Amino acid sequence: MGLKRLSVLLFAALAAVAVSAGPAAAYEWPEALKVAAKGPHVRALQTRVAGWYPAQDKTLFEIDGIFSGQTEAALEAFQARYGLPADGSAGPLTFVALNALEDEDRSTAHFDFSEFWQNRNSSCSEEANKHAGTFAGGKVSEHVVKRNVKRMMWRLEAMRAKLDDKPIAINSGFRSVAYNKCIKGASFSQHMYGAAADLRVVEVTNRRGRNVAKASQVHGIGCYSSLSHNHLDLRMDNESLAGARAWWWPERDDHGRDLADDGLPCYGEIKRTSSVSASGAAVESSSDLQQWSPAELDRWKAAGEEQDLHGLD
Repeated sequence: MGLKRLSVLLFAALAAVAVSAGPAAAYEWPEALKVAAKGPHVRALQTRVAGWYPAQDKTLFEIDGIFSGQTEAALEAFQARYGLPADGSAGPLTFVALNALEDEDRSTAHFDFSEFWQNRNSSCSEEANKHAGTFAGGKVSEHVVKRNVKRMMWRLEAMRAKLDDKPIAINSGFRSVAYNKCIKGASFSQHMYGAAADLRVVEVTNRRGRNVAKASQVHGIGCYSSLSHNHLDLRMDNESLAGARAWWWPERDDHGRDLADDGLPCYGEIKRTSSVSASGAAVESSSDLQQWSPAELDRWKAAGEEQDLHGLD
Protein backbone atom coordinates (compact mmCIF):
# COMPACT_ATOMS: atom_id res chain seq x y z
CA MET A 1 0.00 0.00 0.00
CA GLY A 2 1.42 3.40 -0.97
CA LEU A 3 2.00 6.10 1.62
CA LYS A 4 -0.28 8.48 -0.29
CA ARG A 5 -3.20 6.08 0.01
CA LEU A 6 -2.38 5.47 3.66
CA SER A 7 -2.44 9.22 4.35
CA VAL A 8 -5.95 9.34 2.96
CA LEU A 9 -6.93 6.41 5.19
CA LEU A 10 -5.44 8.05 8.27
CA PHE A 11 -7.38 11.24 7.55
CA ALA A 12 -10.50 9.09 7.33
CA ALA A 13 -9.61 7.54 10.66
CA LEU A 14 -9.40 10.90 12.36
CA ALA A 15 -12.77 11.84 10.90
CA ALA A 16 -14.20 8.52 12.11
CA VAL A 17 -13.27 9.39 15.68
CA ALA A 18 -15.76 12.26 15.53
CA VAL A 19 -18.45 10.48 13.50
CA SER A 20 -20.09 7.45 15.07
CA ALA A 21 -21.98 6.19 12.02
CA GLY A 22 -20.21 4.58 9.08
CA PRO A 23 -19.78 1.38 7.05
CA ALA A 24 -18.99 -1.85 8.87
CA ALA A 25 -15.26 -2.54 9.07
CA ALA A 26 -13.64 -5.88 8.28
CA TYR A 27 -13.03 -6.32 12.01
CA GLU A 28 -14.73 -4.42 14.81
CA TRP A 29 -11.90 -3.28 17.06
CA PRO A 30 -12.24 -1.85 20.57
CA GLU A 31 -11.24 1.73 21.30
CA ALA A 32 -7.62 0.78 22.03
CA LEU A 33 -5.29 -2.11 22.84
CA LYS A 34 -2.00 -1.89 24.73
CA VAL A 35 0.42 -3.91 26.83
CA ALA A 36 -1.31 -6.12 29.46
CA ALA A 37 -4.59 -6.30 27.54
CA LYS A 38 -6.03 -9.80 27.11
CA GLY A 39 -8.73 -11.53 25.10
CA PRO A 40 -9.93 -12.23 21.56
CA HIS A 41 -9.18 -8.70 20.29
CA VAL A 42 -5.54 -9.15 21.26
CA ARG A 43 -5.47 -12.52 19.51
CA ALA A 44 -6.91 -10.88 16.39
CA LEU A 45 -4.21 -8.20 16.56
CA GLN A 46 -1.49 -10.81 17.03
CA THR A 47 -2.70 -12.74 13.98
CA ARG A 48 -2.38 -9.60 11.87
CA VAL A 49 1.04 -8.38 13.07
CA ALA A 50 2.82 -11.71 13.69
CA GLY A 51 4.77 -11.42 10.45
CA TRP A 52 6.27 -8.14 11.66
CA TYR A 53 7.84 -9.54 14.82
CA PRO A 54 11.48 -8.38 14.48
CA ALA A 55 13.27 -11.70 14.80
CA GLN A 56 15.24 -13.56 12.15
CA ASP A 57 16.07 -16.53 14.35
CA LYS A 58 13.79 -19.33 15.50
CA THR A 59 12.05 -17.32 18.21
CA LEU A 60 8.33 -18.09 18.18
CA PHE A 61 5.80 -15.26 18.24
CA GLU A 62 2.97 -16.42 20.46
CA ILE A 63 -0.65 -15.94 19.34
CA ASP A 64 -2.10 -16.36 22.81
CA GLY A 65 -4.41 -13.39 23.39
CA ILE A 66 -1.99 -11.72 25.82
CA PHE A 67 -0.57 -8.32 24.82
CA SER A 68 3.06 -8.88 25.79
CA GLY A 69 6.36 -7.31 24.82
CA GLN A 70 6.37 -9.53 21.74
CA THR A 71 3.08 -8.07 20.55
CA GLU A 72 4.33 -4.56 21.29
CA ALA A 73 7.51 -5.12 19.22
CA ALA A 74 5.60 -6.60 16.27
CA LEU A 75 3.08 -3.76 16.36
CA GLU A 76 5.82 -1.12 16.44
CA ALA A 77 7.39 -2.64 13.30
CA PHE A 78 4.00 -2.70 11.55
CA GLN A 79 3.31 0.90 12.52
CA ALA A 80 6.72 2.06 11.29
CA ARG A 81 6.23 0.36 7.91
CA TYR A 82 2.86 2.05 7.37
CA GLY A 83 3.89 5.53 8.48
CA LEU A 84 2.14 5.47 11.86
CA PRO A 85 3.50 6.62 15.23
CA ALA A 86 5.46 3.54 16.32
CA ASP A 87 4.39 3.54 19.96
CA GLY A 88 3.43 -0.13 20.28
CA SER A 89 -0.17 0.69 21.25
CA ALA A 90 -3.12 0.15 18.93
CA GLY A 91 -5.65 2.94 18.49
CA PRO A 92 -7.88 4.31 15.70
CA LEU A 93 -5.05 5.01 13.25
CA THR A 94 -3.58 1.52 13.63
CA PHE A 95 -6.99 -0.09 13.29
CA VAL A 96 -7.72 1.81 10.08
CA ALA A 97 -4.39 0.67 8.64
CA LEU A 98 -5.15 -2.93 9.61
CA ASN A 99 -8.68 -2.82 8.21
CA ALA A 100 -7.35 -1.35 4.96
CA LEU A 101 -5.42 -4.61 4.56
CA GLU A 102 -8.53 -6.76 5.15
CA ASP A 103 -11.63 -7.42 3.06
CA GLU A 104 -15.12 -7.86 4.45
CA ASP A 105 -14.89 -11.65 4.06
CA ARG A 106 -11.79 -11.61 6.34
CA SER A 107 -9.38 -12.36 3.51
CA THR A 108 -6.55 -9.86 3.08
CA ALA A 109 -6.05 -7.05 0.60
CA HIS A 110 -3.69 -8.94 -1.72
CA PHE A 111 -4.89 -12.53 -1.25
CA ASP A 112 -8.21 -14.25 -1.76
CA PHE A 113 -9.52 -17.45 -0.18
CA SER A 114 -9.94 -18.94 -3.66
CA GLU A 115 -6.15 -18.88 -4.09
CA PHE A 116 -5.91 -21.38 -1.24
CA TRP A 117 -8.79 -23.68 -2.18
CA GLN A 118 -7.95 -27.21 -3.21
CA ASN A 119 -6.92 -27.53 -6.84
CA ARG A 120 -8.35 -29.96 -9.38
CA ASN A 121 -6.05 -32.48 -11.03
CA SER A 122 -7.11 -34.41 -14.12
CA SER A 123 -4.93 -37.35 -13.10
CA CYS A 124 -6.84 -37.80 -9.83
CA SER A 125 -10.06 -39.69 -9.19
CA GLU A 126 -13.50 -38.17 -8.69
CA GLU A 127 -13.13 -38.88 -4.98
CA ALA A 128 -9.84 -36.94 -4.81
CA ASN A 129 -11.26 -34.03 -6.82
CA LYS A 130 -14.65 -33.75 -5.16
CA HIS A 131 -13.44 -31.10 -2.71
CA ALA A 132 -11.83 -28.95 -5.41
CA GLY A 133 -12.63 -25.28 -4.82
CA THR A 134 -13.31 -25.81 -1.10
CA PHE A 135 -11.63 -26.25 2.27
CA ALA A 136 -13.38 -29.57 2.94
CA GLY A 137 -12.01 -33.09 3.34
CA GLY A 138 -8.83 -32.20 5.19
CA LYS A 139 -7.41 -33.38 8.50
CA VAL A 140 -9.38 -30.72 10.37
CA SER A 141 -12.71 -28.94 9.97
CA GLU A 142 -13.26 -26.29 7.30
CA HIS A 143 -13.43 -23.70 10.08
CA VAL A 144 -9.94 -24.59 11.33
CA VAL A 145 -8.58 -24.72 7.78
CA LYS A 146 -9.92 -21.23 7.13
CA ARG A 147 -8.40 -19.93 10.36
CA ASN A 148 -5.01 -21.34 9.36
CA VAL A 149 -5.33 -19.88 5.87
CA LYS A 150 -6.07 -16.44 7.34
CA ARG A 151 -2.95 -16.65 9.47
CA MET A 152 -0.92 -17.54 6.39
CA MET A 153 -2.44 -14.64 4.45
CA TRP A 154 -1.29 -12.16 7.08
CA ARG A 155 2.28 -13.57 7.08
CA LEU A 156 2.28 -13.24 3.30
CA GLU A 157 1.03 -9.65 3.54
CA ALA A 158 4.04 -8.89 5.75
CA MET A 159 6.38 -10.64 3.33
CA ARG A 160 4.88 -8.82 0.36
CA ALA A 161 5.42 -5.44 2.03
CA LYS A 162 9.02 -6.33 2.88
CA LEU A 163 9.61 -7.44 -0.72
CA ASP A 164 8.77 -3.99 -2.08
CA ASP A 165 5.13 -4.94 -2.68
CA LYS A 166 6.03 -7.53 -5.32
CA PRO A 167 3.04 -9.84 -6.09
CA ILE A 168 3.14 -13.35 -4.66
CA ALA A 169 1.77 -16.18 -6.81
CA ILE A 170 0.30 -19.21 -4.99
CA ASN A 171 0.20 -22.55 -6.74
CA SER A 172 -1.01 -24.77 -3.90
CA GLY A 173 -2.75 -24.05 -0.61
CA PHE A 174 -5.19 -26.44 1.05
CA ARG A 175 -5.43 -30.11 0.02
CA SER A 176 -7.96 -32.70 1.09
CA VAL A 177 -6.58 -35.99 2.40
CA ALA A 178 -7.65 -37.85 -0.75
CA TYR A 179 -6.18 -35.23 -3.07
CA ASN A 180 -2.88 -35.10 -1.19
CA LYS A 181 -2.64 -38.89 -1.44
CA CYS A 182 -3.36 -38.80 -5.18
CA ILE A 183 -0.51 -36.40 -5.96
CA LYS A 184 1.76 -38.26 -3.50
CA GLY A 185 2.28 -35.34 -1.18
CA ALA A 186 3.97 -35.77 2.19
CA SER A 187 2.05 -38.12 4.51
CA PHE A 188 1.74 -35.43 7.19
CA SER A 189 1.58 -32.44 4.83
CA GLN A 190 0.70 -29.12 6.41
CA HIS A 191 -1.40 -28.49 3.29
CA MET A 192 -4.08 -30.83 4.68
CA TYR A 193 -4.53 -28.37 7.56
CA GLY A 194 -4.55 -25.19 5.48
CA ALA A 195 -1.29 -24.20 7.13
CA ALA A 196 0.91 -24.20 4.00
CA ALA A 197 1.36 -22.49 0.66
CA ASP A 198 3.59 -23.19 -2.34
CA LEU A 199 4.60 -19.96 -4.05
CA ARG A 200 6.91 -17.75 -6.05
CA VAL A 201 7.34 -13.97 -5.91
CA VAL A 202 7.48 -11.85 -9.06
CA GLU A 203 10.96 -10.46 -9.82
CA VAL A 204 12.33 -11.90 -6.58
CA THR A 205 14.67 -14.88 -6.32
CA ASN A 206 13.51 -17.89 -4.34
CA ARG A 207 16.47 -17.41 -2.02
CA ARG A 208 15.49 -13.85 -1.15
CA GLY A 209 11.93 -15.00 -0.60
CA ARG A 210 13.14 -17.64 1.86
CA ASN A 211 15.26 -15.10 3.73
CA VAL A 212 12.30 -12.74 4.11
CA ALA A 213 10.11 -15.65 5.22
CA LYS A 214 12.60 -16.37 8.01
CA ALA A 215 12.08 -12.81 9.25
CA SER A 216 8.29 -13.09 8.99
CA GLN A 217 7.48 -15.90 11.44
CA VAL A 218 7.30 -18.68 8.83
CA HIS A 219 8.19 -21.88 10.63
CA GLY A 220 8.48 -24.37 7.78
CA ILE A 221 10.48 -23.35 4.71
CA GLY A 222 10.99 -25.97 2.03
CA CYS A 223 13.05 -25.65 -1.12
CA TYR A 224 13.75 -28.43 -3.57
CA SER A 225 16.47 -29.55 -5.95
CA SER A 226 13.88 -30.59 -8.54
CA LEU A 227 10.88 -28.28 -7.88
CA SER A 228 11.09 -24.58 -8.60
CA HIS A 229 8.91 -23.11 -5.85
CA ASN A 230 9.22 -22.36 -2.15
CA HIS A 231 7.02 -24.18 0.33
CA LEU A 232 6.07 -22.11 3.39
CA ASP A 233 4.06 -23.27 6.39
CA LEU A 234 3.04 -22.29 9.92
CA ARG A 235 3.65 -25.62 11.61
CA MET A 236 4.39 -24.10 15.03
CA ASP A 237 0.88 -22.59 15.04
CA ASN A 238 -0.70 -25.89 13.98
CA GLU A 239 -1.86 -27.40 17.25
CA SER A 240 -3.66 -30.17 15.34
CA LEU A 241 -0.36 -31.76 14.30
CA ALA A 242 1.65 -31.62 17.50
CA GLY A 243 4.33 -34.04 16.30
CA ALA A 244 5.44 -31.62 13.57
CA ARG A 245 5.70 -28.50 15.73
CA ALA A 246 9.39 -27.90 15.15
CA TRP A 247 11.21 -25.38 12.98
CA TRP A 248 12.15 -26.60 9.50
CA TRP A 249 14.43 -24.33 7.50
CA PRO A 250 16.95 -25.30 4.79
CA GLU A 251 20.48 -26.21 5.82
CA ARG A 252 23.36 -24.52 4.00
CA ASP A 253 26.52 -26.07 2.59
CA ASP A 254 30.11 -24.79 2.75
CA HIS A 255 29.43 -22.60 -0.29
CA GLY A 256 26.48 -20.90 1.41
CA ARG A 257 23.88 -22.59 -0.79
CA ASP A 258 20.47 -23.55 0.59
CA LEU A 259 20.03 -27.30 0.51
CA ALA A 260 16.96 -29.43 -0.09
CA ASP A 261 16.23 -32.40 2.18
CA ASP A 262 18.04 -34.67 -0.30
CA GLY A 263 21.27 -32.77 0.39
CA LEU A 264 21.41 -31.19 -3.07
CA PRO A 265 21.35 -27.41 -3.69
CA CYS A 266 17.86 -25.98 -3.95
CA TYR A 267 16.56 -24.99 -7.37
CA GLY A 268 18.54 -22.06 -8.74
CA GLU A 269 21.26 -21.96 -6.10
CA ILE A 270 24.74 -21.20 -7.37
CA LYS A 271 28.16 -21.43 -5.76
CA ARG A 272 29.16 -18.59 -3.45
CA THR A 273 31.56 -16.26 -5.25
CA SER A 274 34.20 -13.88 -3.93
CA SER A 275 35.01 -10.34 -5.06
CA VAL A 276 37.05 -7.42 -3.76
CA SER A 277 35.48 -4.17 -2.54
CA ALA A 278 36.81 -0.67 -3.25
CA SER A 279 38.62 -0.79 0.09
CA GLY A 280 40.38 -4.00 -0.88
CA ALA A 281 38.40 -6.20 1.52
CA ALA A 282 37.15 -9.59 0.34
CA VAL A 283 33.38 -9.69 -0.22
CA GLU A 284 31.44 -12.92 -0.58
CA SER A 285 27.98 -13.21 -2.05
CA SER A 286 25.58 -15.98 -2.96
CA SER A 287 22.38 -15.82 -4.92
CA ASP A 288 20.23 -17.88 -7.20
CA LEU A 289 19.68 -17.50 -10.90
CA GLN A 290 15.94 -17.27 -11.35
CA GLN A 291 13.83 -14.17 -10.86
CA TRP A 292 10.26 -14.80 -11.95
CA SER A 293 8.65 -12.45 -14.46
CA PRO A 294 4.88 -11.82 -14.24
CA ALA A 295 4.33 -13.92 -17.38
CA GLU A 296 6.30 -16.84 -15.94
CA LEU A 297 4.28 -16.71 -12.74
CA ASP A 298 1.03 -16.71 -14.71
CA ARG A 299 2.14 -19.81 -16.65
CA TRP A 300 3.23 -21.54 -13.46
CA LYS A 301 -0.10 -20.91 -11.75
CA ALA A 302 -2.04 -22.04 -14.82
CA ALA A 303 -0.05 -25.29 -15.03
CA GLY A 304 -1.32 -26.41 -11.62
CA GLU A 305 0.42 -28.67 -9.14
CA GLU A 306 2.86 -31.43 -9.92
CA GLN A 307 1.06 -34.73 -10.52
CA ASP A 308 3.61 -36.62 -8.41
CA LEU A 309 5.33 -34.87 -5.51
CA HIS A 310 7.24 -38.02 -4.50
CA GLY A 311 6.45 -37.50 -0.83
CA LEU A 312 7.50 -33.83 -0.77
CA ASP A 313 5.61 -30.72 0.40
